[in-house]
Amino acid sequence: MSAEGTPDWVSYLVRAGLHAPSADNSQPWRFVWDGRTLELFMHEERGKGGLGTDHPANLMALGAVIENLAQAASALGMPPDALQTVDATGAGCMARVTCDQPRSEPPGALPAGVQQRHTNRGPFATTALDPELLADVAALQHGPVRVAIITELQQRERWSGLLRQASELRFQTEEIHRWLAGSLRFTPAEVARGDGLDVASLLLPPGGESLLRLSLDWRRMALLNRFGGCKLFALLEAAMLKNCAALVAIIGPPSGIGVEVAAGRLLQRVWIALNEAGVAVHPYFVLPDQLYRLRAGRVAPEFVRKVRRIEAGVGEMLASRAETVLMLLRVGAPRVADPVRSRRLPLERSFSVMVSQ
Repeated sequence: MSAEGTPDWVSYLVRAGLHAPSADNSQPWRFVWDGRTLELFMHEERGKGGLGTDHPANLMALGAVIENLAQAASALGMPPDALQTVDATGAGCMARVTCDQPRSEPPGALPAGVQQRHTNRGPFATTALDPELLADVAALQHGPVRVAIITELQQRERWSGLLRQASELRFQTEEIHRWLAGSLRFTPAEVARGDGLDVASLLLPPGGESLLRLSLDWRRMALLNRFGGCKLFALLEAAMLKNCAALVAIIGPPSGIGVEVAAGRLLQRVWIALNEAGVAVHPYFVLPDQLYRLRAGRVAPEFVRKVRRIEAGVGEMLASRAETVLMLLRVGAPRVADPVRSRRLPLERSFSVMVSQ
């Protein structure tokens, strides 16, 4: 069935959920309205058939959706128990909202923070950020997941070095390379589809798009790697972490049911708070992804020792082996204030109505 006749509050919640971030704009979620309850699931193709239901990136994306639902439900005056998290594994219904009638009618616009949150991959100023803002962000927590703020240059350089090592391995991993290649959108027709990353949002330097196109074929990338291509690309990526005001790390246990969903909720809360204060945010998942692949046994044998060294380095930075980094954010005052944003899929690709006759 179409979305016609759906209550306004349901449409409001769904629109809020669709503003969540996801890995390479994969949007691995779907909503189902049965006439009384709105439910959130991992999408069969974009989630289960993409990275997989157990991949932290997908679970964090769904966590971010749940945080958006919570903020939208609050804007509608819904009782706190109207939104319930159900299955944090991604295998079934992950959250549901049940409400006979909200206390207030949906406002014309979504909560400002939910609607305005975005990724900025451009250069940032290195000017120090407001200490009060950073203290407020550092105090945020969700379940076992917390926030760490890194402002000292020496610390940021160490994190940059760890990310550079992880990035080198990413450019040498065919599976990850093919995922990236499949997510990029170059032409207006590709961008209009509403999925994947609009290359314009990458803010590449002159000649960068041509080099990117050249490297997308895995055979060419493997050849470039023989001449240090992976080292060059990783160096360029990691250098940006030193040229910013601060890094924000989302920290939590390396495993456990619900950790990634909690991380996604906290990530979204942090991101919204920073964007509302005029601070730009650029997420980096390459380091957490390599650590996840090590735990899951998905690192190529020839790279295992290198990833173990990265894991040890993260343990030293956190002064703990009981926690790991789940997401790393580069933050600062943006030099490009309003960057291009990748589009989103049409509503009907992520929302369905199933009312029994």
